[in-house]
Amino acid sequence: MGAVTVSRQYGAGGLRFAPALAEALGYRFVDREIVEEGARRLGLDPKLASERDERAPAVVEEIGLALAQGTPELGLSPVRTDDAKLAEEVRSVIVALADAGGYVILGRGGQAALRGRPDVVHLSLVGDRADRALRVRERQGLSEREAAARCERVDADRAAYVRRFYGADIRDPTLYDCVVNTSTLGIEGALEVALAACRRKLGR
Repeated sequence: MGAVTVSRQYGAGGLRFAPALAEALGYRFVDREIVEEGARRLGLDPKLASERDERAPAVVEEIGLALAQGTPELGLSPVRTDDAKLAEEVRSVIVALADAGGYVILGRGGQAALRGRPDVVHLSLVGDRADRALRVRERQGLSEREAAARCERVDADRAAYVRRFYGADIRDPTLYDCVVNTSTLGIEGALEVALAACRRKLGR
């Protein structure tokens, strides 16, 4: 049956594109459920895990955690989950979904976790920065400057996550079967291109 992973730049329309693609293919769309299931397997609070979703901790956070763990006399305690363990569980969930087939997986390093599998289509959703910032601005009620900064920050977080836990560059085009630009094609046009790529690789 196969599966599809969708990597997306922030504001490129991933939350509209991926569910629509799943519906067109007759697949199930999965997003935050992946992290929630990973957290459940570790016995973690899903809300706490969601705060680390697609983020690699900054160096200063790691230093702070190391100090907290190594100096109990200060009365400090870790304030976040073990990111490596959570990332590994997320990877395990992604692999299980691909093995079952019939899923469109949004983000979480799916393109790296399932790299090289002939039964998985990897898509990358991109867009012009100004266009993406405009979408974010309209959806979230931010200023132009705030929206642009959020796009940059979230994209950096996602890239850091994939780099740290998969050793891959999210911007490497060879990770993907198809890179689709929603600024030039729109969501509907992007769907047409993506469906053609899926049908070509999966024989659907």
